[in-house]
Amino acid sequence: MTVTERKQALPADESEAGKKPRNDPERMKAFAQRLNVMLGELGLPPRGRARVIKERVGVSGTTAANWLRGETYPSFEELGRMGRQLGVDPSRLFDDSAELAKSSATATFSAAKLPARLARLIRDNQIAPLTQLKTENGEWDHTALPNSIWTQLLGRGLDGFVLLHMRGDAMAERIKDGTPLLVDTNDTRIADDNGVYALLLGDRVMVRRVQRRLQGDFLIACDNPSIATETIDCLGSYQDDAARETDVLILGRVALAMHKL
Repeated sequence: MTVTERKQALPADESEAGKKPRNDPERMKAFAQRLNVMLGELGLPPRGRARVIKERVGVSGTTAANWLRGETYPSFEELGRMGRQLGVDPSRLFDDSAELAKSSATATFSAAKLPARLARLIRDNQIAPLTQLKTENGEWDHTALPNSIWTQLLGRGLDGFVLLHMRGDAMAERIKDGTPLLVDTNDTRIADDNGVYALLLGDRVMVRRVQRRLQGDFLIACDNPSIATETIDCLGSYQDDAARETDVLILGRVALAMHKL
């Protein structure tokens, strides 16, 4: 018996019974239908949609046309760019997106081999195992936390947050070089006195403490005492399309720094 024949002879997992494969033609057609509906809601006429996707998402015209016809799916990375550049909600493109995520997710603990003490702590909600979501090609490996945890940490959901890594020692020792940071791009007003913000100067991202002074200008400071504090007259927002390249713009407030202990 060949390897292929042995695989075919194995009994199917009952949990998989009735599930359609990801590349099922009906599912791909349904995806294309939802994509076209959402693009229509954004005011894009049928003619020219492939060109718009090509230009904004950065894929070939053939790839864009295949998505619109329901012949292929975008990758996770391409879905992310579709959300940012086209304004579509990727979660609406799959009617069973939650089930898809669950079916490809693995916990950081095996339920079958879970030590009794850990099982009890999890059952009592004193600890929570993490979940890993992997892309089919293995290129991406995402670790998921329950939404309730993010809400507890950040005060709300993750919409509008971006991840960046600290570069340099401007904020050392509090935020070291390479530290991952969650930045709330919805928060572009200096509301926290001496809060930590991600700032843009041209294409350069800087992480600094910002304080609004009574005179109306701003103090831009580093935690590293060897770097001098600066004063600037005004701060703009990255959302301002009229801002100049020489303007200092607020990308967002740093809400969370992820440190190793």
